[in-house]
Amino acid sequence: MRSEIRRNYSLFFPALLFFLLVIPLAAVFAAEREPVLTVEDEHVSVDEILYLLGVQSGGGEVAASLLARQMTSGEREAFLEQVTRALLFSKGAIIRGLHLDPGVAARIRWSRINALAEAYVGSMAPLLSFDEKRLRTHYEENRRNYYQQERVRVRHIFSPDEGQARTALLRLLSGEDFSKVAASMSLDFTTAEKGGEMGWLERGTLPEPLDDAVFSASPRSVQGPLKTKYGYHVFEVLERVRERFLSFEEARDAIRSEMVERVMASESASLRERFPVRSDLSLLEKELLR
Repeated sequence: MRSEIRRNYSLFFPALLFFLLVIPLAAVFAAEREPVLTVEDEHVSVDEILYLLGVQSGGGEVAASLLARQMTSGEREAFLEQVTRALLFSKGAIIRGLHLDPGVAARIRWSRINALAEAYVGSMAPLLSFDEKRLRTHYEENRRNYYQQERVRVRHIFSPDEGQARTALLRLLSGEDFSKVAASMSLDFTTAEKGGEMGWLERGTLPEPLDDAVFSASPRSVQGPLKTKYGYHVFEVLERVRERFLSFEEARDAIRSEMVERVMASESASLRERFPVRSDLSLLEKELLR
């Protein structure tokens, strides 16, 4: 683990420097004990050092404490020097006015916003925790909302020319492999390289009358050519899954996500009443599309 600390110094330092630019360490922790490091008006406590060790190791406070005890005196000194340099460089950045650069200022602003937003969501944890009983009750009350739409797995060969499409069909009917014919004849280059495979599709995905045709076709029967506004299609339905209602086990994750979203939306609406929101989508689109 100590060798991991040494290897990660170069990776950790930029993140640490940015953290020190964004939020002064003195504002993060109320250091009651004597600071172990002071750089001008910045004071760093033991708790802050453990916090930064936790950030680096990704193991949290307990792991950081254990890691600190396992480190040699030289490794602790080296880590303290990394923190010192980060503080010094953050001071230097301010002296040079780098915090006023629009790009840097945006990173600082949104790092602060995201950190506070994550902390706020974290404080909502009791509201976002749903036991099995609540999930199952919600399912029983809304079970008709949880279903799997009918889907088909399709492959096709496309050509803007009807004659070419008929040639492809004849090759298939004579026993040639669909994948090889699609690769050599289909002008839908995205699917041609995959043997004509379009993947799993739900109703409304394909242009008419192809959409209706694939959902009416029997699996493993080659059909076409069928004309759409794009050209001619020869297709085969490989598999079909009928529409059905999901069991509680299948719907559990969707139910949890839905309930979490309801709490988040309610909390957001409550905060909107306190902090008025004004947005202008037309202005955004105008600026993006000009």
